[in-house]
Amino acid sequence: MIWNQYRIRIIWSTIIVLSCIKSDALDTPLLINCGLPKSTQFESSFEGLPWQSDDDPAFAPANLNNVSTSVSEDAADDVPFKIGRVFWSDITYTFSITPGPIFIRLYFFPNVTSNNTHPHLFSTSLVANNYTLLHNFNPFLNSLQKTTLQYEFHLILKNGENNLKLTFSPGGIINNNTRSSFGYINGIEIESIPESLYINESNLNYTYATYPANVYYLGQNSTAFQTAYRLNVGGEYVDMNDDNPGGMKRKWDADEDYVVGERGIKLEPYPNWNSSKIKSGKKVPAYTAPKIVYGTSRSLGFNSAAINLKRNLTWMFPVDPGFDYVVRLHFCEMDIDDTGSEQRVMYVYIGGYVAQEYLDIWAEAGGFGIPMYKDYVISLPDISNGSKVALSVALHPYLDYVTDVSLSGLEILKLSDPTRNLAVPNPPYNVTDTTSLNQTPSHKSSIRKTINIIGSVIGGLLLVSVILLALFRRKVQYNKLFTSANSSRPSLPSDLCRRFSLTQIRIATRDFDQNLIIGRGGFGKVYKGCIDGGATDVAIKRLNPTSKQGEQEFLTEIEMLSRLRHMHLVSLIGYCDEKGEMMLIYEYMPRGTLRDHLIYRDTKGTNNNQVLSWNQRLTICLGSARGLEYLHAGTKQLIIHRDVKSTNILLDEKWTAKVSDFGLSKVGPASDTGEGHVSTTVKGSFGYLDPDYYKRGQLTEKSDIYSFGVMLFEVLCARPAVGLNLPKVRACYTKRILHTLVDPTLTGQITPECLSKFGEIAELCVRVNHDERPSMRDVVWSLEFMLTLQQDGENTSDGSPMVELTISSNATGGSENGASTISFGEYICESRTVGVNTQGSTVASNTAVTNSHMEVKSGSVFSEIFNLRAR
Repeated sequence: MIWNQYRIRIIWSTIIVLSCIKSDALDTPLLINCGLPKSTQFESSFEGLPWQSDDDPAFAPANLNNVSTSVSEDAADDVPFKIGRVFWSDITYTFSITPGPIFIRLYFFPNVTSNNTHPHLFSTSLVANNYTLLHNFNPFLNSLQKTTLQYEFHLILKNGENNLKLTFSPGGIINNNTRSSFGYINGIEIESIPESLYINESNLNYTYATYPANVYYLGQNSTAFQTAYRLNVGGEYVDMNDDNPGGMKRKWDADEDYVVGERGIKLEPYPNWNSSKIKSGKKVPAYTAPKIVYGTSRSLGFNSAAINLKRNLTWMFPVDPGFDYVVRLHFCEMDIDDTGSEQRVMYVYIGGYVAQEYLDIWAEAGGFGIPMYKDYVISLPDISNGSKVALSVALHPYLDYVTDVSLSGLEILKLSDPTRNLAVPNPPYNVTDTTSLNQTPSHKSSIRKTINIIGSVIGGLLLVSVILLALFRRKVQYNKLFTSANSSRPSLPSDLCRRFSLTQIRIATRDFDQNLIIGRGGFGKVYKGCIDGGATDVAIKRLNPTSKQGEQEFLTEIEMLSRLRHMHLVSLIGYCDEKGEMMLIYEYMPRGTLRDHLIYRDTKGTNNNQVLSWNQRLTICLGSARGLEYLHAGTKQLIIHRDVKSTNILLDEKWTAKVSDFGLSKVGPASDTGEGHVSTTVKGSFGYLDPDYYKRGQLTEKSDIYSFGVMLFEVLCARPAVGLNLPKVRACYTKRILHTLVDPTLTGQITPECLSKFGEIAELCVRVNHDERPSMRDVVWSLEFMLTLQQDGENTSDGSPMVELTISSNATGGSENGASTISFGEYICESRTVGVNTQGSTVASNTAVTNSHMEVKSGSVFSEIFNLRAR
């Protein structure tokens, strides 16, 4: 009886294995344990499916045993890691598989031992049907102390492409010019997956979070993926055997290790929860994600608006730079207290970019218990130093009266680059972490101890020396500071602007009184102060003492502004650089920023600052342009501001505009070099950054022109830069319907001729090709002409009508796919982002213009605003 049971199991196992190998259809996963003796099988954690040997003529090369050997790993706990294959020449496995999408999973045991070769010397490259999945890959260097490694790739076999060829190659440069001669692999898994899991006719167009388009075309059969992360948000780890229905054996990790900042609350399934409550359908098939993923979520919780509107739910992931990533967010409304739409409405931020500004889970899914997902694509520039970069995903409440958000699952997929590559360099190898490459394993422990002892002694001596040196230098600096309070570092121009002592600044700000704070930003806080015995009001921008950023901007701003003098540039009075404090002292600008006086349609009257008339806006734009023209053409050498935006245009008591914040400014190329650009790290601000500069990394004065053009449309439409759909705005100008986008508070103020000319110059400024943009001198001339047209139109005696506006709630609102302007994340390009609420609202066209002259009490006067509501 027992024998019959075993015989049946053996027969069925054989049938399953043969069906996987011989048939074109891959109905069940093909599990291959490389190095396993021929015709041998190991039981696996896959129910009823064994790991089989790679030494099979059905797919293995004939010379397999001539160019490779198997090794046993006693330290490994489970298959397929207990046995592996070491090879010193190319190996190509050929599998007959029906065309369509597949998963390829690779398994590695990092601490491989073979012929006393250290694990860090194994190098494996893998090409799968012309896609480079691995290049000089070393499991040991990539293990990060993990005992096993598993990598998952997604490939599509095209029609007519009936074979999957996996070519493994050994050798190559591992690190520090160390050459490897051996490759290594433990296991290969191949599995057919549903046609529409990631790519199908309905989702070829993904939401693109960055410029130049709202839509990212993901061509079918032209891209390979690598799974970077797959998370069950708010829930526990989901084992591969629980990934049902669909049975694709995916692993879903818990999200705990990736949440940063506010952790919110976990929403577990309610009592008596039944997975049947999850209603999968044609739009979101059951195999998209297991029901347990949709049954749990993470939420901010139904706190008060005062609490939740200051919070985000944020996850952070180390990823490889230089690739595009698909970020798939899974949602499902499972709160029985939610009974309709606008229960959870949120902003979606990917890498700090506004990927979607209005996401209503209930409305988009269609009701309670109906799963849905949203796909976004983000591009990460290559930083070319081999290190990881941080990719953030954040959710923020959209509505004041519904202040909760939630997320059920998250997947991040790395897309192959245009060269069909997914491989990245190995992390650096630290020789002190391992033993000498010439030592046998039996000597490892004693040698490691000896190295550790010697290293500890040397390290201790060095530490004592460093401490003594630091104390000595600190004492010298301390004496210098107090013997000459107004002395200056050689690099700081004390002859052109004043150097203040820390004591003077403390007196000016009443010891940094919190009531004198008039702004906050990436640099730190901005205080209103009084100097010269109270005779002069100043604004003091103080670098956060705990911050490690801003030192270069501090020096740049002093170098720039101390040598520039123009009525439309903010004046730098002095600086303080003492006892670790870095502060800049400017003339005080009582009207605040241009942004403070643009009452966006989504603010619902919460901004108490004076609304600018059209004449005021034109005059301010003209003054700003004159300041920038001076930088471009009025100085000895071209200066590129690199951060033109409405929060960097300051207004004095008489509403005179002055350009501020030169921390990112760059001196342009010298005229005698023949170069038309400066190659530099891409930096800029959310929504204003020149796409040509971003694409090429080549900075010119035309980058300022682009940013200024965005600001012109911002002034005209009263929409934040991140909410301006520039392609749509340009189309409205071309169709002569630009008046439908104008700020409703300007009704009856703009002459048709002036509006036409304003649209013309703004549209020219934001041309994608920088050669098509005007110079700042041309912009100044155009704005002067516009002001004349406006004044002439107002003074006509024939009663010529002003432009009448037709306003709709979605006239300029960011589309569902998010803004089309470029916006950089704070981790990749060091850009400084300004979050802005871009909620659309219908505004009456006869809104009155207030005349109250309110002093700025919030927001940034000399530094960027961090509006928590939109970060």
